[in-house]
Amino acid sequence: MHTLTFGQTWKETLDPGFQPATVLLRRVGDTLELEARLCDSAIHCPEARFNEMAYTKGDVFELFIKGEGDSRYHEIHVTPDNVLLQLRFEVGAKRPFDIPKALVWEPLLASSTERVDGGWIARFSIPLANLSSQSPLPTGWKIGCGRYDYQAVGEGVFKPVLSNTAPLTIADYHRHEEWPVLDFA
Repeated sequence: MHTLTFGQTWKETLDPGFQPATVLLRRVGDTLELEARLCDSAIHCPEARFNEMAYTKGDVFELFIKGEGDSRYHEIHVTPDNVLLQLRFEVGAKRPFDIPKALVWEPLLASSTERVDGGWIARFSIPLANLSSQSPLPTGWKIGCGRYDYQAVGEGVFKPVLSNTAPLTIADYHRHEEWPVLDFA
């Protein structure tokens, strides 16, 4: 079992609106089980559809994951209403990313969300074979979990507070070289 804690390591001090969150991860057979507990004093969740860029307008939890030795990584978002965005990128892909090409339309995981007093919970159950073509599956996985926590900054105006579990040196969640390797042997 691994426990990850959110922070803003690219900043000297936390944003005033920063709200804590933790992620619990464990491997059960060839499945990764994840539970993210996100403190949120005011959930902001506009309507969204599957594979829509919901992070541009409301709260999301994000999982960035890459098996050791894999040439690609996945980015998976979920909103408080359990709407998913699934992306797959080649390591070294040039920016700006070709988002339509990166979208993954086949289901990669089972997910659920729950609104609780003081925030929300996101749960993922991911068959690791959906994230890696290696056989046997890697035991080491590079993981960074991100968050867009939208907060009101004026009448009808919302701005995200960003945070991540990885020790990022800049606010770029795609920096897989800075994601820690978690051992799930």
